[in-house]
Amino acid sequence: MYKKRIVLICPEPIRGCIQGIGIRFIEMTRVLGTLHETVLWTCNADIPGDIGVSAEPFPSGDRFTSELARTDAVVIHGHISERYFDMLQSCRIPSPPLAVDLYDPFLIENLQYTAELGEYIFYRDRAVLFRQLSLGDFFLASSEIQRMFYFGIMTGIGRITPQVYHSDRSGDRLIAIAPFGVEPISEITLQAVAGKLKGQVPGIASDSTVIFFGGIYDWYDPETLINILDGIIESFPAVKVVFSVNPNQETTPQGVFKKIRDVADAKEWRDRHIFFIPWFPYRNRFAYLCDVDIAVCLHKPSLETSLSLRTRILDYMNAGIPVIATEGGEGGRILTEAGAALFVPPYNEESLRNAMMSLLEDVVMRRALGSNGRKWIQDNMTWEKSLRPLSEYCNNPYRSSEGFNPNAVATSFCKRISFPRILSYVKRCLKTGR
Repeated sequence: MYKKRIVLICPEPIRGCIQGIGIRFIEMTRVLGTLHETVLWTCNADIPGDIGVSAEPFPSGDRFTSELARTDAVVIHGHISERYFDMLQSCRIPSPPLAVDLYDPFLIENLQYTAELGEYIFYRDRAVLFRQLSLGDFFLASSEIQRMFYFGIMTGIGRITPQVYHSDRSGDRLIAIAPFGVEPISEITLQAVAGKLKGQVPGIASDSTVIFFGGIYDWYDPETLINILDGIIESFPAVKVVFSVNPNQETTPQGVFKKIRDVADAKEWRDRHIFFIPWFPYRNRFAYLCDVDIAVCLHKPSLETSLSLRTRILDYMNAGIPVIATEGGEGGRILTEAGAALFVPPYNEESLRNAMMSLLEDVVMRRALGSNGRKWIQDNMTWEKSLRPLSEYCNNPYRSSEGFNPNAVATSFCKRISFPRILSYVKRCLKTGR
């Protein structure tokens, strides 16, 4: 195997504070870079110099053409694919073999925002996704249920045909499972990390009990946690609940976050029992997680929940933190298999209160759940293991989209069900009595 050149195109800004997709693309670039020459193209120019991989802004004009001419494969995700496909058209050049990362089901995820931003975003997202599914050669999903979701759409647009099925009955050469991953950290190493919450954030003492929720998106359910907090504080006055402030608020609606902030202010809990800290840099995550006693991951039941993987759960497990989570979803499946969490039904305040009291009262249970989670995640979901299907594809990139034309599929179907054929079929049925 000769060394390939792989270009990865990230749709999220790569800055000091990055979110899930940015983290994923940095790790993809790092893992693939152990075997190949890799470069990460970003949508922003202000790229930090300490991210550990080669990165540069998305090129334009002649440089775009010359860079792709010496590239063996491209990995892409999200809406930046529109820029990529449009550039290919304007430059009149083909794409190298293209791997499309479908880890983030943005078509379903952004349905949450249609009431606020309008239905047009759904039709925009659908067009983006369908174009990706039409032009990509290899695809990555985060779970089996997500994989089946995309297979269904592919069948609808004509990518799944008898020929495709018989050449790849498992479908693994078309869509593979490549979830999020972790960089393992041992308990001893974590204990040596200087924490940035206890004794560091004003209002959080060195002996406080930290309950970590993290960032708030509109599909999460922090309200149920806030609703039981009065009773929890009464029994455990040292409890501190920590939320993270989204670093990209200009592109992410903040409706639920604002509700929680308003409640914290109304009850005079802010900076006493509820804390809103800046989104911390990925490289510093363990300095915050090492101070967390219990992590809470509550969500609203929805299609988004079924199709998404809560990446924060994996970090909690890696850091040995016990979790209280809403039942359901791929994250729930992983936590169940690992024995790393207590589960509560959606919106059930009594169940959440009981689970919270159990963990606050029982340090031994906390340690057991945390230990279970750490062992399972480090055995099963390191970045190298999670990204193995992508690594295998980039070792030997191939095309599967050549010759596919969704318009031709529709035209061919219409020809096959033309009126003369329908009439002939009806006559046969009448004649045979069937």
